This record gives sequence, structure tokens and C-alpha cells, in this order.
Amino acid sequence: MNTSLMSAEELAAELGARIRRERLRQNLSQGTLAERAGVGRQTVFRMESGGNSTLANFLAVLSALRRAGDLEPLLEPPLAETLDQFVANSAPTRQRGSR
Repeated sequence: MNTSLMSAEELAAELGARIRRERLRQNLSQGTLAERAGVGRQTVFRMESGGNSTLANFLAVLSALRRAGDLEPLLEPPLAETLDQFVANSAPTRQRGSR
């Protein structure tokens, strides 16, 4: 499934479905997962239903499912494919935007 073409609402629904599948794969109830994550059961329900959730709650649920490491590739800088990209990636990055 190509998530790069999804709207924010579609992506939230897809992530919620994946969290639900993982929870069920681990044979956990919503209440147990919520307790392990330190969030309310309603938060897990809303997340699995594709509703709004905070980033902190999302990360807490991923950690409780022992899947937070799946975010590692997201946090890695992109690999340089050309010499120009390599030089650009090694240049100091701006600390603030211009606006």
C-alpha cells in the first residue's frame, strides 16, 4: 500500500488499522494495551478507529506494543546518491527558518 498518496485522514485510518492488527496479533485487549501505554482505553479505541490522537499517545502505544523501533528508518537521514547530495547533507543545517 502506497501511503505517500494518502490524505491525513486516510493515513490515520491505516495506522489505526495496523495498530489494531498488531494488538490482536499480540493477543492484547484495548484495556491492557492502554494500561501498558499509560493512556485511556478510549484513546486506544479512537486511535484504532482512525480518529485524532496526539503524537505522544501514538508513541506510547507503539512503545507498549514494542514496535517503536520501527520508526528508526524515519529518523535516519536520507542516503546520498550523488556527490552533490553528499556535500549538501554534510553542510551545516539551518537552526531557524527565515520567516
